[in-house]
Amino acid sequence: MLLEDFYSVQKMKPFDENSFELVVDLHKNHEIFKGHFPKFPLTPGVAMLQIMKNGLEQHLSESLILQSSSQIKFLNLANPNEQTVLVFNMEVERENERFKVKNTTTFEDGRTVLKCNVTFVKI
Repeated sequence: MLLEDFYSVQKMKPFDENSFELVVDLHKNHEIFKGHFPKFPLTPGVAMLQIMKNGLEQHLSESLILQSSSQIKFLNLANPNEQTVLVFNMEVERENERFKVKNTTTFEDGRTVLKCNVTFVKI
């Protein structure tokens, strides 16, 4: 797994074969926050996409790679000193070897952090 010790999975709850919720707890003392950014740590967007990929791989029992993304919108900053829990809600549409994902990531209080559409393909 990339980003070793960056986060812990609190819960993975499938709703059906095409949608699930992934709840993670970010480790606020992880090295990534020292560089992104010193004295004002923020969760990197690419790290959130990696968490999505890892969760999707677990949900589908498949090895995947990101093929494309669109409509990526960061609506709130994820500062690990203020909020460490992120809730990823993913709807998955399978097209042969492709998995199109609509994701909404929120804090526990429901405020939206990230909305995006991404496509992953099997490796």
